Amino acid sequence: MPAAQAADATSPDPGPAGSFSWKGFNWEKRFWGGAPHYNGLFAAANVVNPDSNGHVTLKLTNPSGDAPVGAEFQSTRKGFGYGTYSTTVEKNLSLLQKEVVWGCLFTYDPIAEPGHNEIDLCEASAWGGGAAYGQSWPVGQGHGYWFDATKAPGEGNNTVVFDVTASPITTHRMVWEPGNLTFETYAGEGFAGTLLKRTVLQGSTVPVPAQEQVHFNLWVTGGGGGDPAHVKPESVTVRDFSFVPAASAPAPAPSSAIKLSATTSKTKGVNTTTLKWADATGNYVTLWINGVQKSVSNTGSFANQFKGGNTTTYKVCDSAGCSSILSVVT
Repeated sequence: MPAAQAADATSPDPGPAGSFSWKGFNWEKRFWGGAPHYNGLFAAANVVNPDSNGHVTLKLTNPSGDAPVGAEFQSTRKGFGYGTYSTTVEKNLSLLQKEVVWGCLFTYDPIAEPGHNEIDLCEASAWGGGAAYGQSWPVGQGHGYWFDATKAPGEGNNTVVFDVTASPITTHRMVWEPGNLTFETYAGEGFAGTLLKRTVLQGSTVPVPAQEQVHFNLWVTGGGGGDPAHVKPESVTVRDFSFVPAASAPAPAPSSAIKLSATTSKTKGVNTTTLKWADATGNYVTLWINGVQKSVSNTGSFANQFKGGNTTTYKVCDSAGCSSILSVVT
């Protein structure tokens, strides 16, 4: 796959004029206060215009020593919709302060309730590090989306979290299709480096296009412990962004080599479907049953028991891709 490419400067819809132009789109620096930064302080000056290399830097500052100021910029264009989103980020996220949140590329529509069309391609944080004394959560990065922001994390969102690496540069890609989101995170610039994580999320709760804008932000969480008032300055550099509409988007990465089969039996009204798979990598795989995912040990076998006859669909995924969908009639 080629490295992440800048969007064509002749994009048919770059959006209204904003604070600066970058990668074929117009962008607005946030100067207004409010969530999600714990004290609501943002400054437009904390977003540095593209440099000679076309890189945009976000800075988290703390001029008084006890009142950090966040950074955010967003596209002026609304309604990106289905397609392929990519970004390349320069930051060793393993060194991120535990109270700091790197709001890597995400979509958001303030009036699209209840989930606001928020899809998070690469958000990273230790989320305060833990509320109890001595706790120190690792920095994790997430692939996922919100379907109901009125509910707590884990209830109103569908997110897969994975540990970050010490890679100084990472590249991220998201393919948004009807009922389907495919996320990929790579070490290095472009897609030739090590694939760190691939996530496929499917189902009826996947957002549908509305008037979402693309955002990047750097802020401080007030929950989960830590010392949010006294965080030290941080910075993240965004090297690249691209968006390719679905009509001309490149095909998603090919499926992995996982081979999936099933046998069924019935005892006293209870159906048992025994799945067998081969060639999956890693200690765990993601098993999809009728569009609902669960993490299971990569033993090559799983038994699903249920009452009543129906058609059940199965799929097994590892970090490289997924098996073909298998439909079993019982």
